[in-house]
Formats: sequence, structure tokens, C-alpha cells
Amino acid sequence: MLPKHAQSEADNKRAKQQYAQRSRVRKLQYIAELEGRVQALQSEGVEVSAEMEFLTQQNIMLDLENKALKQRLESLAQEQLIKRFQQEMFEREIGRLRSLYQQQQQQQAPALVRSNSRDLDAQFANLSLKHKDPNSGRDALSGRLRT
Repeated sequence: MLPKHAQSEADNKRAKQQYAQRSRVRKLQYIAELEGRVQALQSEGVEVSAEMEFLTQQNIMLDLENKALKQRLESLAQEQLIKRFQQEMFEREIGRLRSLYQQQQQQQAPALVRSNSRDLDAQFANLSLKHKDPNSGRDALSGRLRT
């Protein structure tokens, strides 16, 4: 048997070795855990990078679509402005033509009355000729001499 002091030193040495062994195991476990986290984060980084690339492409496409829609909106606004201008022009032209038509109607109305009264006067004259001298030898309608 070993003396107590030697035994105590041997126990102390064994305890230190066991402690060092447990420390190395904990360290290896910690390193393995860190490596696992690194792999998970790298995998997540690849996924995020791919998603970011996809979203960047979608952003570019949406930006182009937005620009096209803005141009279409501007074009439609210009078309609407042109159509409003045309409508105003047509409304003014309709008003002008109505006014002109009314003026013509007003000018023709007295002429029609005069023309109608001349026709009536001529008809009355023909009638009066028929009644005045039926044997005058003139045709009542044409006014020519009958032979």
C-alpha cells in the first residue's frame, strides 16, 4: 500500500485528470454545438439569399409594371383631356348650328308667309277671272287664249 500522502497525491492527480477529461468532453460538445449552429445559420443564409434574390427580381418586375401602368394612366388622362376638348368643340358647334338654324327659320318664316300670300293672291285672281268673264276666251288655269 501506498503511504497516505502518496495515495492522496495519486487521488489528486486522478481527480485532475478526470476533471480535465470532463472539461475536454464539454469543450468538444460545445464545439459540436457551435458547428451545428454555424451549419444551420449557413443553411438559413442560403435560403434567405435565395429568397432575397427572388424578391429582388419580383421588385424589378413590379417596378417595370408600375412604370407601364403610370404611362398608361398618363396616356388615358391625355385621351380624356382630348375627348373633353372635342366634346366642348362639338357642343359649341351644335350651339352655333342651332342658332344659325333658328335664324334661318326666322328669316324663312316671313318669306313663306309672303310666298303663301302671293300664291293665295294668284289663286284668288284666277278665281275672280273665272267669275268675272267666263266667256272671255281664256283658259282659267293657264290664262292662254282659247282658240
